[in-house]
Amino acid sequence: MSGAGSDVVVIGGGIVGTAAAAFLVAGGARVTLVEGEGLASGASGANSGVVQHPFDPVLAALYRETVALYRELSIADLGFRLPDEPAGLLYLSADEAAVRHVDRSLAESFPELDRSVVSGAALERLEPAVAAGLWACRVGIGYPVHPGASTYAYATLAERRGARVRLGRTATLVLRGDAIAGVVVDGRTHACDAVLVAAGPWSPGLIDPSGGWAPIRHRWGVVIETELAAGPTHVLEEAEIGAAIGVGTAVATLAPVAETSASDEPDIDLVEFSFVPLPGVASVGSTFLADQPDPAAWVEPILSRACAFVPRVADAPIRGTRTCARPQSADGRPLIGRVPGRRGLFICAGHGAWGISTGPASARLVVDQMLGRKAEIPLALDPARFGPLD
Repeated sequence: MSGAGSDVVVIGGGIVGTAAAAFLVAGGARVTLVEGEGLASGASGANSGVVQHPFDPVLAALYRETVALYRELSIADLGFRLPDEPAGLLYLSADEAAVRHVDRSLAESFPELDRSVVSGAALERLEPAVAAGLWACRVGIGYPVHPGASTYAYATLAERRGARVRLGRTATLVLRGDAIAGVVVDGRTHACDAVLVAAGPWSPGLIDPSGGWAPIRHRWGVVIETELAAGPTHVLEEAEIGAAIGVGTAVATLAPVAETSASDEPDIDLVEFSFVPLPGVASVGSTFLADQPDPAAWVEPILSRACAFVPRVADAPIRGTRTCARPQSADGRPLIGRVPGRRGLFICAGHGAWGISTGPASARLVVDQMLGRKAEIPLALDPARFGPLD
């Protein structure tokens, strides 16, 4: 596409789609954003609510830029604000060796991060609400935010700049040979110069309805919202992803992404302790499930696991649960850029659990490519790594 003056359709009303729409309009494109349900209706609105370092050398740059973009978004006064300082993240375990492993791994891969190992009276002073007998690695990261606030803010910014936002609409791609010719929305064909698919785990199905090109899959998360008085002020996670409920298979903590593959990973259901403090509430979770769950069935397993780390969770009133499908790519990293084998078609999806932490910077990268600017997209994020469409 030629950039300024081009007609672009963005499919997906999550953090990536709304940020991309705002950036595209700012670059001079005429933009229509189409969302099948509502803004932030997927993982962008049902996540745990923390902007956090992904501990991946490829994604770390996206995280740092996203924090900077969120600073700009906060200044715009659109209902989103990133805290001035991180709350701090505590990796917790009863096993000192697991905590020491996290500390060593971070020291080797990200020595710039502020971190320390604490236990006993020192941990009690730092975070009185955690259970006795635990060890912790404290890392100076973690910005608690309302899960969907950044998505709504970018949508508002996009509209103010001139984008059209159409909710409750489905879109189907129209091809002319191997090139995008437009999209069909509500039975009407809209011609356009380019399409960006940012529909999370549903992106491959929009791009290739035959299912032949499917580098992203659903991994369902269940999060419980509790009213916890005098609860922890840190973001909390267990230092190791524990044994899967009913399966007994352990997954290593901080395993390098390049050494793992979702295609090789057993398709098991995991529950992992996490805790994100927000004003008046706390998000407790989370699960990584292959199939769409009944959230009620996961309340007891999640809270039982949480009580081992924060005993007060047992008596905390439950405000509700939320469920989302994380877009998990086959190698754990997002797809950003041109769809191989389709002219005028772009994708920005597959962020897994790191959507709100890396989504805006990802959107900026793909928008630069779409507008013909210099776009330094790492090869590790190029959609062509999964091969072309047939």
